[in-house]
This record gives sequence, C-alpha cells and structure tokens, in this order.
Amino acid sequence: MSDAERPNVVVLVLDSVRLDRTSVGGYGRETTPNLRDIAEGAGGRSFGAAIAHTRYTLPSSASILTGRYPGDHGVGFGSNELDATVPTVAEAFREAGYSTAMVSSNHFVSAETGLDRGFDRSQLLPNSPADLLRTVGVGPLAKWTANIRRHSAGLEPDKYRHSSAYLTTALVERQLDSLSERSDPFFLYAHYNQPHRPYYPPLAWFDRYDAYEMSRGEAGDFSMDVHNNLEEYVAKGCPFTDDQWATLNALYDAQLEYTDTFVGRLFERIRRDLGDTVVVVTSDHGEHFGERGALGHKYALDDALLRVPLVTSGLRVPPTDKPVQHSDLMKTLLAEAGAETGFVDGVDLRRESREFAVSQDGPRSLDRIYGTNPRFDASQFFPGADRTLPKRTAVRTAEYRYVRGDDGTRALFALPDESRDVSGHREDVVVDLDATLDDWQADRRAISPARERDRSGDLSEGARANLRKMGYLEEDL
Repeated sequence: MSDAERPNVVVLVLDSVRLDRTSVGGYGRETTPNLRDIAEGAGGRSFGAAIAHTRYTLPSSASILTGRYPGDHGVGFGSNELDATVPTVAEAFREAGYSTAMVSSNHFVSAETGLDRGFDRSQLLPNSPADLLRTVGVGPLAKWTANIRRHSAGLEPDKYRHSSAYLTTALVERQLDSLSERSDPFFLYAHYNQPHRPYYPPLAWFDRYDAYEMSRGEAGDFSMDVHNNLEEYVAKGCPFTDDQWATLNALYDAQLEYTDTFVGRLFERIRRDLGDTVVVVTSDHGEHFGERGALGHKYALDDALLRVPLVTSGLRVPPTDKPVQHSDLMKTLLAEAGAETGFVDGVDLRRESREFAVSQDGPRSLDRIYGTNPRFDASQFFPGADRTLPKRTAVRTAEYRYVRGDDGTRALFALPDESRDVSGHREDVVVDLDATLDDWQADRRAISPARERDRSGDLSEGARANLRKMGYLEEDL
C-alpha cells in the first residue's frame, strides 16, 4: 500500500463523557452539536453501543493505546506503567511508516505511565505558568490570558478551576502544522481532560444552561466542594437538593459543550487542509450522576460509566447496532493503514462484528466511605459488597449486562434497567453468560511483568499531586 493510499489518522479522546449526555446519544440538550455534525456528515458514523474496557482513565487509555484488555496489559491493574513487553498501537503505526504524535492534558496519558511509547513526539500540557510558557509558547498563552473569562475561570488563583481545552487545542494544531509538512501519513492522538470533574466551565459558559438558582460564584464553589469531598457525599447518600443536582448537571453539560467547540474547530481544520484523514472522537469512560448512589467514575461497571460516544469520519465501516470496543476501533484503524494488527484483541469492523463486550475492574477498598458512614450499604455498587469491591468482569450483550466477581458474587441486569438484579429469575441467561465469560477468560494472554513495580511509586511527585487533586490515586492505583 503506497503512502498516497493510506489515510492520516486523528483520534480525539474527551475524558468522562457518557453517551447519553451527548447530541449523538439522544440527550435533550445540544451538548455536542459538532460531534453530531461529524457523525451525520459524509462518511460519518456514530456507534450506539461503544463500550469502554474499564471505568477510569489510566487502564482505559492503556487499552485504547495497546488494543488489549486491562487484565492483560496490567496498567491500572497492579502497575501504573506500561510494561515493556506490551506492544502499542503507536509503535505499529510507526513501523508501518507513519509519523506519530501525542498531545495530552492528563498525566495518566503521558511518559509518566509509558503510554507515550511509539510516539515520535509527545507533549503533556503542564500546570505551572513557567512550564506552560515553555510548552505552549507566548502567542497561544497570551491569547488564552486575554480571553481568560471566555476560555477559563477568569482571575482565579485555584488552577484546578481553569479549563485546559484551549491550550490543549493549541498544541494539537501545532502538531498538525508539523505533521502536514511531512510526506508520510501520520497518526495523531490527543487526550482532552474535559469534561472531567471538577465541573467548572469557563466563566462565559457558566450560564449556558440557566437551570439552577445559585449565583455563579455559589455554583462554582458547590461544584468544587463536591469534587473535593466526593466520597463523603457518596457515603451520605448524595444528599443534594433538586437545585444542587441541577447545578452539577448544568455545569457538566456546559463544560462538555465548550469542549465540543474545539472538536468542531479541529475537524474543520482537518477537512480543509489535510486531505484523506480518518477522524475519531470518543471518550475513555463515562460518569455517574446519582445512579446507584454514586458520583464520578469510581464504583460500578454499568452503562453510565462504560457506554461512551464513538464517532468516526472517513473510516469505511458498515453501520452496526452490535457492541463495539476501543480495541475494535484500533484494530480497524491499523488495518486501514496497512499496519500489523495481530497483537490487538479487537475485531476489524470493516468485516467483522462482536456479539458481546467485556469490561473489567480491579478490587478496591471502600474504607474512606465507611469511615464517614459505618452503616453504608455497598451492595448498591455490587451485590454482596461490604468494605471492599471484588475484582469484577462484566459482559454486555444487546439485552443484558452480567457482572461476575472473583469472589463468586454475580449480578444480571436486563437492559436498560441496571437498578434491579434479575439473576435469580433468569438462571438460563446466567448459565449462558457464565460460559461466555469462561471461554473469554480461557483465551486471555496476560503479561508477565518484566519487573515488580510499586503500585504508586512510578509517577513523579508533580504528577501524583495533580492526579490526587483530580480525585485519583488514593484508591485507583
């Protein structure tokens, strides 16, 4: 296959987006009009049953960038660094003659975790002003500062209230400028940290959905309080008033719509300047807003956390209502590029489909919740759970989600209802999906790590501080 026949590939990952909060997922608010336009445009596709491999950024991003399940690649499942023995999608693109580049505004998707392996160039958006100036440059940083209310939190000293989408886009556009000057095709991967909590859109977007009674300042402070004390609120049963729920939802939606403006900006630029380019927009995982009494993306394997948007343009695949996973996407992109695909666990969507999707989650302690409320009932997250959630594997078909713990516990849900366990009434389905999981697990090829690693010692202290402020680390590594 000649370079002229091989498309450029651009993958945009938006953090913490659940499908049913988007304009391609039937949501009542126009949160992602640009994403919808891409899906409905010439050569566009939207997959209604795209199921993430797991519930949070580190292992999910590793699955996207390796085409492997979390229990196989091990990232976020005992290690926070990709083992040297695991091949990556970027390496396969590069070996096929592609130039490769990554831009990220999340430390989980960076050299800190080894997920930059295979990229010729990798840029992580820093937090300190001096590092921002060095990385982004004077021009973009000056424009961002001059429009600090339109693109961020105004003159606000708390850096975690500031949006990074504008500056991330500046880095992506710089990479596009550089890549477009080369004669070989390219693979560009960008991870936007929006609309990950805290739900704090730029000031100009705070009133985008005028659905709450609080003042702008009160709404922002409330959102930050929920972000900083999420587990305490979960332990107390999410005791929010209707206006407080309306506030959280409106700020999340506004942050999502703001980020979608950059999806449209980049897509227009790509279509105008770059010729034959496959564009993919997806998310690493979803978000809970009270389902199962949960907030964020910490506790369960269900559609709120696992069913994500997946929109493509220029990828020649037939429409399908069957489940699709990120590993399928990456196998298809590599095949389209004429690259090696044998290491990827997915199916080639141009010719194949799957009957079920599999997601995994490791064990985790709930001590922080029980420390606030000793009478907390963790069975709302998974039947039989007490102070610890077991390692769980979920299989999802068009009709059911079956979740099995490594301690023998299990739950079956008849979709779309994931509030009632029907395993006691549908033993035939349980037996069938048990066999499906047994067969799937028998085919696994988990890595043998090259060396033992401390569960939290690989990341730099700066990365750990930023991830901790985002609500990670204490329980996710």
